[in-house]
Amino acid sequence: MGAKQSTNCGCSSAPSPPMSPPEPTPPPAKQPEGTADVGIVGLGVMGPNLALNLLDRGFTVAVWNLETEVMERFVAENAAKYGAHKILGAPTYEGFAALLKRPRKTLILVVAGKPTDMVIDNLMRVFEAGDVIVDTGNAHFKEQTQRAELVEARGMRFLGMGISGGAEGARKGPAFFPGGTRSVWEDIAPIVEAAAAKASDGRPCVTMCGVKGAGSCVKMFHNAGEYAVLALWGEAVAVMRSWGLSGASAREVLSKWKARGALDSYMLDITIEVVAKEALDGEPGLLLDKVADMIGSKGTGLWSVQEAMGVGEPVPSLSAAVTARQMSMVRDKRLAIHASIGSHCTPRVAVGNPLKRLQGEGAAPPGEYLEDLYWATYLAIVASYAQMFAAIRAVDSAFNLEISPNLPRIISTFRAGCILQGALLEPMTQAFAADPNLPNLICAFGPQLSEGLPAYRRTMARLAEAGQPAGVMSASLTYVETMTRTQLVDAQVVALQRDVFGRHGFYLLKDEKTLRNTDWPEMIP
Repeated sequence: MGAKQSTNCGCSSAPSPPMSPPEPTPPPAKQPEGTADVGIVGLGVMGPNLALNLLDRGFTVAVWNLETEVMERFVAENAAKYGAHKILGAPTYEGFAALLKRPRKTLILVVAGKPTDMVIDNLMRVFEAGDVIVDTGNAHFKEQTQRAELVEARGMRFLGMGISGGAEGARKGPAFFPGGTRSVWEDIAPIVEAAAAKASDGRPCVTMCGVKGAGSCVKMFHNAGEYAVLALWGEAVAVMRSWGLSGASAREVLSKWKARGALDSYMLDITIEVVAKEALDGEPGLLLDKVADMIGSKGTGLWSVQEAMGVGEPVPSLSAAVTARQMSMVRDKRLAIHASIGSHCTPRVAVGNPLKRLQGEGAAPPGEYLEDLYWATYLAIVASYAQMFAAIRAVDSAFNLEISPNLPRIISTFRAGCILQGALLEPMTQAFAADPNLPNLICAFGPQLSEGLPAYRRTMARLAEAGQPAGVMSASLTYVETMTRTQLVDAQVVALQRDVFGRHGFYLLKDEKTLRNTDWPEMIP
């Protein structure tokens, strides 16, 4: 046998002293049950800011997040300021539900679509009859209607509620667009109104928009209008740059436009902010000249255009804004096309040619050019809003969302905390309040059309000659020109063309109810 191996591994063989009994592990601190006024599910970008907004207003807030460590960190970071009894968190849905006062009220701030549906399923699993679930995502209004039916079939209550203002708005006070059952809104209203931005008259920027998915419908078309107005400011800057203005000069022009009052708005403010921003990382030049020319989107603009066209309401500016984003995103195709035929599409003269022809190379544009551009931008924005509100009314009529009677109040909620906020909303609100049956918003801007339409036309002629694209500005002019005509010759031609090849029929101006046909020669060889 081999030698017996030592078992003390070189350690002392003295007996060890008796071990003292371990200290009992303290039980985990028990979270207070049923004390939170409102719950927040989702701590991505908007959720934390809205939670802090509510904490500032004195509410007790419970939070839940898929990544538990994110929730724990958020609670720990804010407990010192607000008190551990005011900001609560739970790692499970069961624990989260236990933290909320009954009837429970929870706002969902997660990515729209399947993530939202998963959260709703989990909340329904732990909530009880009468509890309130509010989805704030950029959802299609038809989806919100379906969700309301699903939740209410289980005895709980649901609101679809859009939020405008981005992350900064969520923190300081956004605009809210709720829709659904009135009794649900009455339960959640004190919380939402406290968190909302306040307009100049002190009113919270929130009103019940209507039934079913009405709130999400308003938010969808709000976003489509946002697409259009952002594009219009982008086109105005592109025109100025094509005329040789530096970033600083463009900022000065925009600041003067802001000072005139009518176009003063959040979207103009952010345009002023970005137009002369210096490049990153110490590079010379402007960030505007370095950033990739691609615009992302989340689908709400496209949905809005589809729904408007589906009910027969023309929205050319909104459509052009969606198309502009799509054309921006196919950059590889644009580069390939330019490499193939770009030389054939270059204007005979440089984009700034009218100025060079008038004043010489590198000259600043004459004042009349910038004044005309001001009016083109002004009226294009009005036309875009007109299409947005006309589409809301048309979709409302088709789907019985009960939005139209609330339209003046809805527009008034855009006045603060909202991406669309701006001075033009005051006359727009007054116009619909004075005449709820106003045929179209452009009817309230007759004097401005008289003054600015010739300037608008001159601007578009200059841009066409110079080869400077401005799709939304062009579409807006087309809308104004078309919707103010009593007779469209191109439509008359196409109506007859359709009868020639398809015997589709046509109506006569003297009898717009009787479908007519006439004899045509055989035209196909």
